[in-house]
Amino acid sequence: MKTIKNENDRANLIQRLSKLNGSERALWGKMNVHQMVSHLVQTAELPFGHSLEDKGNFVTKNIVKPLVLYILPMPKEVKTSPAINQQEKGRKPLEFAEDKKLAINFIEKIGALPVDFPCASHFVFGKMNAKEWGLLVHKHHKHVDHHLKQLGV
Repeated sequence: MKTIKNENDRANLIQRLSKLNGSERALWGKMNVHQMVSHLVQTAELPFGHSLEDKGNFVTKNIVKPLVLYILPMPKEVKTSPAINQQEKGRKPLEFAEDKKLAINFIEKIGALPVDFPCASHFVFGKMNAKEWGLLVHKHHKHVDHHLKQLGV
């Protein structure tokens, strides 16, 4: 199973992300390539304290969270939360090359995240320890891979 913690898997994501030139068209979904790269930057910031308003509830924190961490795959057409949707309230894209560089830097930073890192809470899943963020880091590989496939790279 590929993971962002594996150096070769991480290098593959970075190589694919580096190929983006800003003219790619998404094969599905509504975000353009620049919005998608900005989305990757914003989601990669989350374990480091760039928190969003807590939108979690009992169900998301106690039922959905374990399903996402341990069972569910990354679906193609899942609706993105407005807080991390660049067409709504998400982080606004900066200059494309700069955003791409930030995304690559965060992939490296997340890949090196130690298990005892004091992580921030998740805006839907609530308080998360380093092990749980580690599982989401694994999912982050799936998340980045999902969006790169969406762009055909």
